[in-house]
Amino acid sequence: MRVPVWPALLILLASCGGPEANLKSQDPYERFLGARELVERTDPATMAEVVALLEDPHFLVVVGALELLTAQRRPEYLQHFVPKLKHKHPLVRQAACAGIGAINNPEGIPPLIETLKDPDPAVRRAALKALAWYVDKADARNAMVETVADKDPSVSYMAHRLLSEATNRTDIPQKREAWAELLK
Repeated sequence: MRVPVWPALLILLASCGGPEANLKSQDPYERFLGARELVERTDPATMAEVVALLEDPHFLVVVGALELLTAQRRPEYLQHFVPKLKHKHPLVRQAACAGIGAINNPEGIPPLIETLKDPDPAVRRAALKALAWYVDKADARNAMVETVADKDPSVSYMAHRLLSEATNRTDIPQKREAWAELLK
């Protein structure tokens, strides 16, 4: 008599656990999941723990901590986002840009403008999206106009598209000069 193997395999698979949320784990993904579990908690001890995660050696954990701070939408958290604009990993720099846009603190405009010089086009696009939150401010708007001339077509197009959305003008050519003339 032959015993089927598949029930034993199902039991084996069911007993194998996947990654678990654990801030103290050696696995960066488990630390990331641990950070994500803190999303509903805003007490000072938890926020201190989240801020400490910004110094984690793995970019994924830092991104998770930035996303948690972004979800709080507190302008005073700008101090945590700005240093991450210089992080070695582009995903961290992108998350920092998104956070600065979401917290609605105009003091974040100059660092975002500086980030438009980042070598990574994806980071420059993230900076543009963040600046779009401040399009009513002249310095943010002027930086977006200048970025229409970016050497990367995807960055240039995003600047043009964001300006088109902000002004409800779709008839403006994708040229820095055209936007400068319109918005002077």
